[in-house]
Amino acid sequence: MTISALDYAIVGIYLVGMIGLGYYLYRKSPSFEEYLLAGRSMTTPILVCTLASTYYGLDVLFGTSEVGYNDGVVAFFGYSNLSLGIYIFAALALSKRLRQAKFTSLPDILERHYGRPASVAGALASIFYSLPALSLFALGRICHVMFGMDPMLGALLLGLVALAYTLLGGLWAVAITDTVQFVLMCLTLAIGIPLLMSEVGGFDAVSVIAPDGYFDWFGGMPVWLMIAYAATGISILVDPGFYQRMFAAADYRMARNAMLISVFVWLAYDWLVTAGGMLAAAAVSNGTLPADMHSNDALLMAVTMALPVGLVGIFLAGVLATAMSTIDSYTLVAGANVSYDLWRPLARPNATDKELVRATKLGVVLAWMLGYALAFLFDKLMALWVFTATALTSTVLVPIFLGLYWKGKKTAMAGVLSCLTGLGSVIVYYVGIQQLGVADEVYGTYIWTFTLGGETFELWQEYALYFSLPASMVGFLIGNRIGEPHIPTLPPEDPDLEDPHPEAAV
Repeated sequence: MTISALDYAIVGIYLVGMIGLGYYLYRKSPSFEEYLLAGRSMTTPILVCTLASTYYGLDVLFGTSEVGYNDGVVAFFGYSNLSLGIYIFAALALSKRLRQAKFTSLPDILERHYGRPASVAGALASIFYSLPALSLFALGRICHVMFGMDPMLGALLLGLVALAYTLLGGLWAVAITDTVQFVLMCLTLAIGIPLLMSEVGGFDAVSVIAPDGYFDWFGGMPVWLMIAYAATGISILVDPGFYQRMFAAADYRMARNAMLISVFVWLAYDWLVTAGGMLAAAAVSNGTLPADMHSNDALLMAVTMALPVGLVGIFLAGVLATAMSTIDSYTLVAGANVSYDLWRPLARPNATDKELVRATKLGVVLAWMLGYALAFLFDKLMALWVFTATALTSTVLVPIFLGLYWKGKKTAMAGVLSCLTGLGSVIVYYVGIQQLGVADEVYGTYIWTFTLGGETFELWQEYALYFSLPASMVGFLIGNRIGEPHIPTLPPEDPDLEDPHPEAAV
C-alpha cells in the first residue's frame, strides 16, 4: 500500500496536535474529582462526543468489519443492533440511578451494597476489562499496514501519544481530544465508504462473490456464536467507562440524552463499518487487494486504496483517533481503580486529593503497560474482545444489578461469591476448551466437538457467558443464604437525589 508524503504529514500533525491539546488542558494540581470526573460538570454535547468516540473504538472499526468481511450483514443485524438496544436500555434504566447516587467508580457500587471484599473483586475485574489491549492490538495492525512497521513497535510508539495527553489532563483532556477524534472518525468513514463502493463496484460486486448467507440478516455464522458475540453487548451494562461518563455528567438528564443521541451516530457507524468489510471482500476476490490480507486489515487497506491523496492522511488520522479515544478513556478508568478502589482503601484510607491524583497517574501507566503485554496474546480482535467482555460481565453484572434493584436482604458474602464464581467459571471454561478443543484459524478461537447420546455438539470458546452468568447467580444465592445481612451505606447528600437506595431503610 502506497501512502504519500502529504498523507504522512497530516498524520504527524494530528499526533503532535493531540499532545499539544493535552498540554494546553494540563493543570498542575487538580482535585481528584476534577481529574477523574471533570468535576461532575459535563454537558450533553461534550458527553455525546466522548461517548460516541470512546465506545466505538478500534474493536468496532476492525472487529465489526472483520465479521462483515467473513460473514456479511450479520455483523450489523445480528451483532451490532442488539448492542445498540442494550445502550438504549442503559440510557433509560441506569443513567438516573447512577448519577444521582454520586458514585465515583464501578467498584464503589459493590462496596456500598456488599462491603470492601466485593469492591476489591470488582476493581480487579474493572482493571482487567479496562486494559487498553484491544486498541493497542489494532494500533499495531494500523502501523503494520501504514508504515510496514512491526505491530508491537507501532503500538508502543503511537500508544505512548495517548498515554501522554491522558496523564497531562485527566478526563477533560480525554473528553476534548475525543471531540476532535469523534469528528475525524465520522467524517472519514462517511467519505471513504462511498468512494470504496465506487472503486469496487458496489454491492453488485459483493453479490457475485458472496457465499451462502452473506446477505441474510443472521448469516451463515453458527447461531450460537452469533448470540455469543451479541451477548458481549451486555457488558455495556457494567462498562466502567460508561459508568464514569454517567458519574461525570452535570445531571442525569444530560447523561441520558447524550446516550440516546449517540445511538444514532453508532447506528450509522456500524453500517459503514460492516459495508466496508463486505466491500473489502469483493476487492480481494477481484484481485484489487492481496488474497493473503489479514481480515483485521481489510477495512483499512480497502478504504486507503479508494481515497485520493490528502484524504488518505485524514482517514488514517481518523483511524488513529478511533484507537486513541479508547486507549485514553480506559487507561484513566483503570488508573482510578488502582488508586481509588485498591490503594486508598487497602493502604492509604486518609489519602489526600494530591496523593490520589498522583496514584491515579501511576495506575494509568501500569494499566497501559499491562494492556500492551496482553494485546498480542490473541490473533483475532473479536476473540480478545469477547474474552475481556465476558470476564467483566461474569464478575460484576449479577451483584451490581441485584445491588441496585433488589430490595431484599443482601449479604457481603453474596457479593463476594457472585464475583468469584462468575470470574472463576470463565477461567475454568477457557482453559478447559483450549485443552480439549481444536484451534479454528478462521475465527481465531478453540472449538471442542464431542458426542453425547448419539448427537454431536460443539462448544466454542466464546460460549463461556452461557455458563458463567448462571454460575455468578448461583454464587450470589449461596452467599446470600450463608452470610450476614449487609446494610448499604448511604450516598452523599445530593439536592437532586430521590432515595435511589430505599433498601437501606429495610
